[in-house]
Amino acid sequence: MDVLADVLATTGLDGVLIAQLRSRGGDWGCGLDRLDAAGFHLIAEGACWLRIDGEPPRQLVTGDVLLLPHGTPHQLAGTPDAKVLPYAALEAAHPPSDGVLDLGGEGPAAHVICGKFGYAGDVTHHPVLAALPPVIHIPGMSADPELQGIIRLLVAETTRSRPGARAVATRLTDVLFVQVVRAWLERADTAPDAGQRSWLLALRDPRISAALSLLHQAPHRPWTVESLARDVTMSRPVFARRFKELVGVAPLGYLARLRIDMAARLLRDTDERVGRIAEQVGYTSEFAFSRAFTRARGIAPGRYRRAAAGV
Repeated sequence: MDVLADVLATTGLDGVLIAQLRSRGGDWGCGLDRLDAAGFHLIAEGACWLRIDGEPPRQLVTGDVLLLPHGTPHQLAGTPDAKVLPYAALEAAHPPSDGVLDLGGEGPAAHVICGKFGYAGDVTHHPVLAALPPVIHIPGMSADPELQGIIRLLVAETTRSRPGARAVATRLTDVLFVQVVRAWLERADTAPDAGQRSWLLALRDPRISAALSLLHQAPHRPWTVESLARDVTMSRPVFARRFKELVGVAPLGYLARLRIDMAARLLRDTDERVGRIAEQVGYTSEFAFSRAFTRARGIAPGRYRRAAAGV
């Protein structure tokens, strides 16, 4: 079981392109408020600067990918000290054409592709986004060949007028997200935020990753800490301690959250009876499931299904 893929499928994280910024001079700045999603920027050409309150300006150059998993407010600018206007003001002054906001100017060109990864809930509670640091900057020059390939394809599909380009670009954003998370995982042990452990890093531990795979593959089974430890050939106390250290919650706590997340997906995407969904995710009765779901999501399963369908 590919745990990361399963979590992303369960939570319904969708990539979407928002806009493109183009400039031919350094005297520009765009302020972006907090997003209700994870934001990302891809530097297609030239260079710009990222500014976040409390942090020194960070230069971004061609091929770089910037992911802001928590939707952190930020600014993009042509120089470290350029004057910044809110995006809405820039959009009013420079009406976009075919999704491109051209800021004009004279000088070296800069081209930034902007997008987001939407999620039905609060991004701070998303099981992947919440596990990531506020800012992930992947320099294009140091990215692995696969990520560089996705970057080139995304830039090509975004900047050329070809049939189906937007549909292709949208699908590439989903691949881009996984590649960025992989890149972050590969450098996490040496990154400044390496001390901030998350369940994603547990995927690098063979036995804890195996336990996570077992839970995702068969959430309906009556798992115990003992049975999980036995299946990954660890003693119960060592397994329980290691799991909580890496994942952030105890094994059965993770299982409880997983069952609710999987049930939510089934409620959104299928017409299965609530009782049948309860069985599929491991509850012995519809009543016990409904009580657990309502406690976790603040809404009963039936009402959640109707709300998701817009009824």
